[in-house]
Amino acid sequence: MQQLLKHLKFLPSATNQHGVHSPFIYGYVTKCLYRKKKYSSSKSLNVLFKSIAYFGSERIMLQDNEEELKGLINKNFPEAKFVLTDADIIYISKKNISKVETLLSAKKNIHNNTLLLLDGIYESKQSEAIWKALKNDSKATVTVDMFYCGAVFFRDEQAKEHFKIRI
Repeated sequence: MQQLLKHLKFLPSATNQHGVHSPFIYGYVTKCLYRKKKYSSSKSLNVLFKSIAYFGSERIMLQDNEEELKGLINKNFPEAKFVLTDADIIYISKKNISKVETLLSAKKNIHNNTLLLLDGIYESKQSEAIWKALKNDSKATVTVDMFYCGAVFFRDEQAKEHFKIRI
C-alpha cells in the first residue's frame, strides 16, 4: 500500500519524452527506455538490459556475485565483461543499495560515460535518502528517476539536471 501511495505521488511530477529538453536524455528516453523490446518482467532489469543495448556497454559492474543476473546478461549480451573497476554500467540491486557511497568514493570505478543504475530507489527510507544524496552529489550531473529505479550519469559536458520519467 505504501508503494502504491508513493507511486501515485510520483506520477503527477513525472513526464515522458515531451517534457525533456536535454538532447542526451531525450535520446535515452525515446531510443532506449521506450524501446518496445522487453527483456524481463522486472522494470529495473528491463532498464538495465535496454541501457546495455543502447549504449553498447561491454564493461558491467555488479555488486556481490549475482550469478543469475550475470547469466541473463551473458545470454542477451555475450560480449559483456564483468569488471571491478572502470565500468560502463554499474548496477546496484535493492539489497546492495547501501554500498553506493563506498563504490563512488573509489574514483577508479566511474568515468565520464558511466551509468549508475540503482534498483528500488523508493523501497525504503534508507534507499530514498541514498537516492537524494546521489542527486546532490557533485560528480553526478544527470539523474533520471523512473520510480522503480534511478539512473545517474557522470558526464562532464552535461549541465546538472534531474528528470522524472514515466516508464
